[in-house]
Amino acid sequence: MKKVQVFLIGVLLFISHFIFSQETIENKIDSSNKLKAREVWLEKELEIGGQKQEGGYIFGSIRSFRVDDEGNIFVIDTKARKLTKFDKQGKLVWKIGKTGQGPGEFQLLSGIELGKNNSVLVYDIGNRRIAYFSQDGKLLEEISTANQIRLFRVDDNSKGMFYGTIILRFEGRSEYFLNKFDRNFNIIKQLYKLELKRVRNEINFYSASIRYRIRNDDNIVYASTSEYIFYIADEEDTIRKVIVNKYKPIKITKADKKREFEERYGGRTLPPELKFIFPDYYPPIEHLLIDDQDNIFVRTYERTKDGTHYYDYFDAEGRYIASFPMKETIFCIRGDRFYTLEEDEEGYQKIVRYRYRLKLR
Repeated sequence: MKKVQVFLIGVLLFISHFIFSQETIENKIDSSNKLKAREVWLEKELEIGGQKQEGGYIFGSIRSFRVDDEGNIFVIDTKARKLTKFDKQGKLVWKIGKTGQGPGEFQLLSGIELGKNNSVLVYDIGNRRIAYFSQDGKLLEEISTANQIRLFRVDDNSKGMFYGTIILRFEGRSEYFLNKFDRNFNIIKQLYKLELKRVRNEINFYSASIRYRIRNDDNIVYASTSEYIFYIADEEDTIRKVIVNKYKPIKITKADKKREFEERYGGRTLPPELKFIFPDYYPPIEHLLIDDQDNIFVRTYERTKDGTHYYDYFDAEGRYIASFPMKETIFCIRGDRFYTLEEDEEGYQKIVRYRYRLKLR
């Protein structure tokens, strides 16, 4: 009898550990902490790309880029099929890659991350593989992702385990997953799932999707774009923190629908049977990123009168700090620097680094 009691007490302690170790934080996002443009100080420090000029560099089509702790910038160019490295002064260090299926060659570059052991991880969805490159541009390893043909964004943690999103399409529905994978891209665990209704010939603007980032401590931050809730799970994938954000939904106006339809389909001849569906309100999350201190930044659909988007800023514990307007989309944040992707007057892409300071209230 005593053994049974001891066993039951042990089970209860084990369960209570997980129940009480999960923390919930509630934030209220309102006008009291929304900064004005004059309260966001920006100093442009660096431009890479833009219209060709002496010492300049033209990009074909930048898919994404990342910045390491030393300020080196790694860029994937989908049109040129190149991986390029610039130092913190914007000087070209090296560029590698060409079209093909051989080692170090690319077909359709989809993503880039700073990988384990100071390497650079490149996801080539065309060749269905991940390639690791050293800081000096040498190919270190290639890993097939053929087990997961619907794999989209992928990242690794310091132990070399992979996280990624996949989409499966069925008759009448789509299923989105955030999964953890082993080195052979077998699924270890499903962290999050979205199930969405699909109707033939309907195109839904702002359909829900999953956003995630891996922190320095291998904890993972993830969310559905359709609800303003973050989940922070530890490296064992147990949810340790839930961050619930109360906000005022932004209504989609007729003018918004017209503008966004033109931006996506303007000038194209579309099949007459297509039906375009807009929700009544924008989703709360457009992009999710974290800086080198694990602070969380969310680009929202809330805009100023001139169309500039607001970013919501949270500390590493998930506590809401402030919202601030930023015209360009931020790709990376390192220390007190924003890195953005912009276009010049001729439509050429350029990477821009700003030093920033927020005048917090």
